[in-house]
Amino acid sequence: MSLLFLIAGLCIYFFFRDLNNIILFNWIPKPEFAETVCIQLKPSFFSGILMFNFPDMLWFVSGILFLRFIWFYKLREQKIYVICFYIIGAVIELSQFFENTPGTFDILDLLFMSLGAFIEGILNKYKSFFVKSR
Repeated sequence: MSLLFLIAGLCIYFFFRDLNNIILFNWIPKPEFAETVCIQLKPSFFSGILMFNFPDMLWFVSGILFLRFIWFYKLREQKIYVICFYIIGAVIELSQFFENTPGTFDILDLLFMSLGAFIEGILNKYKSFFVKSR
């Protein structure tokens, strides 16, 4: 599941974003197909959320799911690592506000990352309700 969320976030970037402003591609070459794939959306509040905030939420949830996978049977360690991941995500986003980290601070990024973590936490807590064991 973690990989699926990561790939979904990457696909949004590759299909809907102009990759010329992405810092990562200053260090690694940009894939050739990314030059011709960009789908132009009409500028709106919802297209902005899809292009800019939704990928961050998907990547954040992907990281949480990956940590839950690694520490599947060790719930105490899992909880510690997931909380640390929450803190690291918030610190990275907030450090963009103070211009200590490359990127653009956006309160909606924090909101969507929090929303994704909240929904994932609820689903994880009540997973026995959603998944019936044999």
